[in-house]
Amino acid sequence: MRSTVLGFCLGSVLFCAPPALAKLARSLGVGSVTDVGPEAGLVWLAMSQPFLFRGQDEVLVTSGRAGVYKSLDGGQSWVRGERGLLTPEGVEPYALGFCQSRSAPDIAYLITIQDGISRTADFGESFEPLVLLPNANLSDCAVDPADPAVVYTVAGFDALQTGVLFKSTDAGRTFSRVGAGLETVEGAYQMSVAPTNPQVVYVSDGYTGDLYVSSDGGLNFRLLPNAPAVSLGVYAHPTDDGTLFVVAFNDGLFRSTDGGDSFARAGAGLPAGAGFGLAFDPSDSAVLYVPAGAQGLFRSTDGGLTFERVNGLGEAELLGAGVTTVGVSPADNENPPVVYAGTSLGPFRSEDAGATFVPIHTGYRGVQVEDFAIDAAGRLLVAAINSVGVFRAIDSPGSYQIIGDTLPRAALTQLQAVAAAPDNPDLYLVAVNLFPGGDGAIFRTDDGGRSWSRAAVSLPPYFSFFTRIAFAPSDSRRVYVSSGVGGLLRSDDGGESFQQLQFFSLGSIAVDPGDPNLLYVGSRTGNRGLFKSADGGRTLQQLSVRVDIKTIALDPKRPQVLYAGLQMGTVIRSLDGGQTFALADRGLSGDRLLGLGADPRNPMRLLAWMHAGGLFRTEDGADSWSAVDTGETLRRSTAQAGGTSLIIDRADPTSVYVGNGSILQFVSP
Repeated sequence: MRSTVLGFCLGSVLFCAPPALAKLARSLGVGSVTDVGPEAGLVWLAMSQPFLFRGQDEVLVTSGRAGVYKSLDGGQSWVRGERGLLTPEGVEPYALGFCQSRSAPDIAYLITIQDGISRTADFGESFEPLVLLPNANLSDCAVDPADPAVVYTVAGFDALQTGVLFKSTDAGRTFSRVGAGLETVEGAYQMSVAPTNPQVVYVSDGYTGDLYVSSDGGLNFRLLPNAPAVSLGVYAHPTDDGTLFVVAFNDGLFRSTDGGDSFARAGAGLPAGAGFGLAFDPSDSAVLYVPAGAQGLFRSTDGGLTFERVNGLGEAELLGAGVTTVGVSPADNENPPVVYAGTSLGPFRSEDAGATFVPIHTGYRGVQVEDFAIDAAGRLLVAAINSVGVFRAIDSPGSYQIIGDTLPRAALTQLQAVAAAPDNPDLYLVAVNLFPGGDGAIFRTDDGGRSWSRAAVSLPPYFSFFTRIAFAPSDSRRVYVSSGVGGLLRSDDGGESFQQLQFFSLGSIAVDPGDPNLLYVGSRTGNRGLFKSADGGRTLQQLSVRVDIKTIALDPKRPQVLYAGLQMGTVIRSLDGGQTFALADRGLSGDRLLGLGADPRNPMRLLAWMHAGGLFRTEDGADSWSAVDTGETLRRSTAQAGGTSLIIDRADPTSVYVGNGSILQFVSP
């Protein structure tokens, strides 16, 4: 399939990203760091309010792992910005989602994964220090519609932390635990404060599906017994007092006009289960929009009773996860409201109520990276989740083709690993989990991504983000797949078929450069440590290291020299083929390793990416390390979700890529 739409080609999809990218500042370093990720990715969908607006032209969103983005020109260009948004270790938190003040649009609050909540008073230009709460597992927040200093946040279940609902009356500086009546809530999912009455607060229980309401500003709650079963999403109407919409899991949209005492089914015309992410048109509250994933975007003009699909987003724009978020900017005297849609390809914009959309991706690098590879032609390959499969760099990183769009839709958004044959520039393999269902699958292309075929596997595995694929450098017919759930699989025909050899949790893998039967695998759970096989994975010898292993690197010219990165530590080294190990971390700083790679041309040079440390290099085989960047690679070492990866460019070893949220390229002088 090959078609051309909206400025990039789908089939071999060309992302026409400008190659000239601004260099990012460094605190300490001996090279340059640039964000070279694809201009694509979701507007993150974890919160009630994915798009924030100040007037018609200013838009503020979070991409999740890749951070906060802001546009000053209606999405025509985006700039990443988290000034002041740092943990005590100097690391940017995972920006989960925003809630905005209705009475003072400059003010918004950002919740994070495990690092608390922060306030911006200038619409994302800067952020105040993070405030931790007794339960840091935050899931949503809402601002009092009349008083921007009053903010609520709810937390999910955590056996080691207490509290469900927290309230601040001093602009987020301090919070109190409130919510009598929510003691049985196992984990709050979503909340809403009624715009027509700031004393009315709704909270949904993400575990039981129960819905609760407070009439006294969150102090006391009562169960709404007539709410739909498994009520998760809750959206209070912006102008009609007592009206709210509830989304029931797998049961669609319901409406109440009496504050939740009774409900009636709404949303006729929506696909089954749709309703999450509902957005009101601020200029006409009878107009509602609902994202429906691969089925597109739906619009209601009768207050949510019936919906019709808008036509502006077609099959090409709905690649991957389709439409996952929607927001509507306010109208002004000269311009109608603008509809924004978040998709796997990035955000889109419509000025005619969804009849037509244009892509607004420039500068929006929101891809969630799981793995890297470099093919035999020297091109960077990127495996991503919640996106559109596999990206391949064109000429230089920063411009990409999508080469995974011919994968089955069930595989596109769930890639866990990618590998490239060492001697064939068109032969790649990917490991995916099929959605829905979750079965693991391996797909193979021998024509550079124009078509993919599913590999035969003896037993269908499940692939976690611990999964890695490795071609044997000396024989591309031999391929291994190592997974945190799927164990160890092996192919003897270049990835056309696989046999499952081991069934316990593994992850990292490295194959001897000269012997396809000699490999090392590491387990990332249970302190099983490192294993060695001399018979192509049929038997594994457990080595002396009994800690969780993040990654393995072999000296490309001295295969008896082995390096391993610890899941919750630094680097160890063996000089005798894994018989003995010793720490090799002098000069490293940070609390856990995110990536490790050996220079293919210089066996004494390695690079290590450390959480809360930055990027480090050794020139003496890990006898000592020195920091080469403690700026952007430290700030963006968040890595609180998904996989992390580091790879050194074989054609140009001065270039190193690290990824989790987007891709950072370090180039040494």
